Amino acid sequence: MWIILWEICAPNVRWPTRQEWLNRRGKWPEMPNVVGMIDGTSHEILIPSTEPQQDFYSGHRKYHCIHTQVICDNDKNICYIHSGFLGHDNDANAYHRIGPIGPGDALDFQPQCYILADSIYPNGYSLVTPFKSVEIIRQTRAEKRFRRKFNILHRNRRVYVEHVIKEIKTFKVIGSLFRHPRWKLSSIVELCAGLAKRRADLLSGELA
Repeated sequence: MWIILWEICAPNVRWPTRQEWLNRRGKWPEMPNVVGMIDGTSHEILIPSTEPQQDFYSGHRKYHCIHTQVICDNDKNICYIHSGFLGHDNDANAYHRIGPIGPGDALDFQPQCYILADSIYPNGYSLVTPFKSVEIIRQTRAEKRFRRKFNILHRNRRVYVEHVIKEIKTFKVIGSLFRHPRWKLSSIVELCAGLAKRRADLLSGELA
């Protein structure tokens, strides 16, 4: 039954066209070229019995898990979701595995647009990460003030993707310990994302 739902709901999450990304520019006057955010989340799993446990163990989370990468736009629409990264990977490693984001790439993207990411991600097109402490401390007073203000704006906007992830994980099957066969997890995450997107569209009246 869930496979039928997956076939129906998973396509609700789709990558926008270049023009659609371009149309999202200017929503935030203080960051006019920022059109989206990326972040990762984890799903706790049962301790593997036949595979190397260390591959699935997250030293940061302190449990065995599978990771998911989520990208949303600046209207909190889920634009991309990819699950299945092993627990020992961090967000930066997972990001490199989803493929490049840019003009003509698999995830085609406008060159004038940017995606906010936290500091563990690589700071280079198409991502923008906050300034690290070492990049602030040796600056002039004015530059320190500018960079700290930028980091506050960055954090306040990047939190959008955390809200989206929270909505996806309201579905208990992926928001708590995953007890089902692990091969099902990626598709179930995609199903939950599709359902969350549909719910958001209904609430906003887009499907009316």
